[in-house]
Formats: sequence, C-alpha cells, structure tokens
Amino acid sequence: MPMPNRDLDSTWKYHNGTKHSYLSIRVHPHFLDWENKPLLFKIYPTLEVNRLPKDFRQTGVSALSAIASTGIAAKGKKLPTLDDIAQLLFFSAGVTR
Repeated sequence: MPMPNRDLDSTWKYHNGTKHSYLSIRVHPHFLDWENKPLLFKIYPTLEVNRLPKDFRQTGVSALSAIASTGIAAKGKKLPTLDDIAQLLFFSAGVTR
C-alpha cells in the first residue's frame, strides 16, 4: 500500500520558488502569438496508417442506463479488440477525422 505524500513543506517551497512574481511579469512582457500554434495531432511519417472502423455495434443499453449502472463483473480476462478501441476513441472524442 503506497504511503501518502504529506511533505507539504517541500511542496510549498517548490510552488513559491517557481511561480511568477509581480516583477517577473512586468520586466519581461509576454504576449500570445495566435499565429504560432502547434499541430492539433502528432504526425508519424515513418509509420503505416491504420484506418479504424467507423461502424459500431449497438449494445441495446441506453446512455443513461449505462451511466447509472454499477457495472457487471468480468468473466476472466478479455483483451480489447481493434473494434473496441476504435469505439472507445470515437465516443471519447479521441478520433477527430
């Protein structure tokens, strides 16, 4: 069982040592460069593209019923399939295109 981290003196020392001060903000003015934005997603040019399925099976359970459920016990180990992962990413907004 992990021990709780209660060393608050170290936490406050780090916080106070790294935060901005009134002077640091005024001496080195910073502005937002709205044109300089990172890409919305990471590009891996050397990897093969794997298309994820877009047609998902219906579970027969409404969203509110699923949220209200306390769950069911799993029967043994089950590894997620590609369809399972695609559905999870799609409905959690992990897939944007």
